[in-house]
Amino acid sequence: MISVLYQNIKTGEAFDVTSLVSAAKWTTKRTGSPASVELTVIVDDSVAWDHGGIVAIKDGNTGVFYGYVFKLSRSEKGEISVTAYDQTRYLKNKGTYVFEGKRADQIAAQIAADFQIKTGTLANTGYVIPSMVEDNQTLFDIILKAMDKTLINTGKMFYLWDDFGSLRISNVEDSKLDLFVGDSSLATGYTYASDIDTETYNKIKLVRDNKDTGKRDVYIFQDSNTMKFWGILQNFEKLDDSLNEAQIKERGEMMIELYNRPKRSFEVNALSDLSVRAGRALFIGLAEIGVKQFFIVEEASHDLIKQTMSLKLKVV
Repeated sequence: MISVLYQNIKTGEAFDVTSLVSAAKWTTKRTGSPASVELTVIVDDSVAWDHGGIVAIKDGNTGVFYGYVFKLSRSEKGEISVTAYDQTRYLKNKGTYVFEGKRADQIAAQIAADFQIKTGTLANTGYVIPSMVEDNQTLFDIILKAMDKTLINTGKMFYLWDDFGSLRISNVEDSKLDLFVGDSSLATGYTYASDIDTETYNKIKLVRDNKDTGKRDVYIFQDSNTMKFWGILQNFEKLDDSLNEAQIKERGEMMIELYNRPKRSFEVNALSDLSVRAGRALFIGLAEIGVKQFFIVEEASHDLIKQTMSLKLKVV
């Protein structure tokens, strides 16, 4: 049973507004955006909506969303539109940081402490990033860059999310859902597409300035077979000069493995299951297109009234 709760932080008054809600959409995205809830609420003069007010969504005793009112509008129909974001909204602030020898989770923890963001479990991401210098970048971009470096160097994918008011980092592999979506199970429709236009590279060019020789070292990793069919799709990256030859080789081989394939986009419409949110992985089975594997949820939009969900998925 879904319940919608609201607290006016100026007065401290708390309300159960479930019966006033005529529309409710909960959206999560894996990278770069806060989770949001969009509500359409019938006007009730006893409920004073205000910016910064707390909105909580619960499914029984389970917390689904905890966030703060950022947008309000009222129409002649006697309805109020409310948009609330979870605390990762504050990661859209910009900052300047210099990190030396820090893991992605340690970077996230430092940023969270600086901006008074509450944290929960931040999984140890394992990879120590030699250095990162970020000037006037969003906090989201800084943390996500650190997580991308972790992925490239270890092959392990982590996601950043807010767990009912606590910032967390979790390993995608450890967050697979025990849920099947597909033929005769929840799914109501799909769109499946692939392209080599974005995030597909069959040639990786890495360069490093060599202080000893005064020259630039160049490292090439490529797949001549896919070049024959797709042409040259090159990614260029300038490396930190602290990386040694073995680390550069490992990085290049990992990048060509990650990016030398078409990018697939997959959207599924289904009956809602509120355990499904961006960053988690679930098993999709659709015989018509030969799909039978795990996918990462890139974006999930739940209609809390109609009890349906729309999912954007990516191959694990």
